[in-house]
Amino acid sequence: MTNGEPTRKGRCDQCAFWKMTRPPVEGGCFRNAPRPCSVSDVIAHRPTTHGRQGCGDFAAAAGNPRQLVCGDCLYWHRPEFGLQPVDRGDKTGSWWAQAGLCVRHAPAPVSEPGPRAFWCATHQSDFCSEGAPTVKPGGA
Repeated sequence: MTNGEPTRKGRCDQCAFWKMTRPPVEGGCFRNAPRPCSVSDVIAHRPTTHGRQGCGDFAAAAGNPRQLVCGDCLYWHRPEFGLQPVDRGDKTGSWWAQAGLCVRHAPAPVSEPGPRAFWCATHQSDFCSEGAPTVKPGGA
């Protein structure tokens, strides 16, 4: 902190949680696991940031903070044949076949009674830093 004000630790384009998605300078932040929402068959979309932006969750890419791909995460649930949503043309069938639901976070209270919670779909190759490794049979 300087003069009582928090300081950013680094830039998005130097952060381990950031992945370039729109060269040359825009990407997505993969720091957090997606939160449940009130709509079914939703794909978790990562916030787009500019490489020069930054935040307090910065972790140097060279520091190698713990990241885990969804396919290896305890909190990722993939039905045997992947997800099969109705009327979703924004992703191909092969994407949905390798998709699952991130159940890392519980639903949060809302202001209206009665909404149902749904977990967001992620691809097995997506990642975040909030996951936990699955325990493989035999302890390996």
